[in-house]
Amino acid sequence: MSIVGSHDSGGGSGRHQPPADWPSRSRLVRAVILLVAVAAGSYVVAAFTAARVPDGSISVAQVGAGTAVFVVLAASGSWLLVLQPLARGFAAAAHDLSTRSRAIEDRLRARENDARLQHALEISEDQSAVLRIAQQALQVMPGVTISQLLLADDPDTEIRHVVTTGDMPPEARCMIKRPSDCPTVRWGQGMVYEDAMALSACPGLGGQIDPGCAAACTPIIVAGRGTGMMRSLGTTGDPDLYRTLQSLSTHANRIGTRLAVIRSVAASEMKASTDPLTGLANRRTLDLRLSALLGQQESFALAIVDVDHFKKINDTHGHLAGDAALKELCRRLKPRVRATDLLARYGGEEFAAVLPETDHAGAMIFGEQIRRLVADEPFEYEGDRFPVTISVGVATVEGEDIDPPGFIKMADENLYRAKREGRNRVIG
Repeated sequence: MSIVGSHDSGGGSGRHQPPADWPSRSRLVRAVILLVAVAAGSYVVAAFTAARVPDGSISVAQVGAGTAVFVVLAASGSWLLVLQPLARGFAAAAHDLSTRSRAIEDRLRARENDARLQHALEISEDQSAVLRIAQQALQVMPGVTISQLLLADDPDTEIRHVVTTGDMPPEARCMIKRPSDCPTVRWGQGMVYEDAMALSACPGLGGQIDPGCAAACTPIIVAGRGTGMMRSLGTTGDPDLYRTLQSLSTHANRIGTRLAVIRSVAASEMKASTDPLTGLANRRTLDLRLSALLGQQESFALAIVDVDHFKKINDTHGHLAGDAALKELCRRLKPRVRATDLLARYGGEEFAAVLPETDHAGAMIFGEQIRRLVADEPFEYEGDRFPVTISVGVATVEGEDIDPPGFIKMADENLYRAKREGRNRVIG
């Protein structure tokens, strides 16, 4: 790139500049050319008409030829003086009108896309739907072909969701691990990286980027905290990047607002359906699952688990040790539960496992497996080790017409029987 310097003396610069009165001189030159052309044309016409035929008359052909030559010679001068400036003016006006029309069309399209985005987000019910909608919104943004969205489930956790549109080069991908790693998220406002040099300052890039690359980035704010970001790539010196940033910010604001509502509802539902100590499903969730399965008259099993002599653990090692024992029990049981099963805290030191598509033999095997997981290795709390055992009562149903309380009573009776027969056993 060449750099043109300026001089303090001499009144000139490194590049030749046209004089200030150049437009008036240009018009004078055109006028002179037009006069010369008219004079030349008149001379040619006179020459043609002076050449008479033998009888002394002027033929029509001579007049026509002279007029044609006059028109040809005068046309160039007329074009330079009148028609060329008009043509340039019309071309400039047409270009300006086309530019304005495209800008208006882009704004109208952006408003239409924003309205569609808002409507789609309003009817979305979960985070997966919001991410799908966001991807489609990025794909239809005017003037944008390559974009990326990064989102975490919480501002303090790692990025879990990445959405990419267009053919984004690997070195231009944002690779931040947490939302707070992004300057845009930390500052809480959108940014335009106007060239590759500025964009290279971004800590999340995967490598050396193309010299002509630029980007617009904006944070996604969920419930007042930066939880992700949206970005679009552009070219160095493109003024439309600021318009892109405006659209990105609008999209990010709507997406963040909807995510805040969805996550708040999900948190409320989780709180209403989860046991706060163990993180398992609670009694309410257990009852709903049993009612659903019994209503479908499907075959499944229910195992109720009770910690043997739990009061003795509390009395000997303290209530905090008792709470730690319940948490450790859940940690050991969770790996034995399938994705279709439900492990819930039934109440106190009692737990329940709902096992769909499981017959009596399968339920008994499950009960024996978890009994051994608990009994084979002592529990520990603050260096104090103590044994823990469980008793398990199993009940199965194969399409019988029974209500949840009646089904739970069947498993409870087998549990009480296991207690009476010495504990640390499975009865079904």
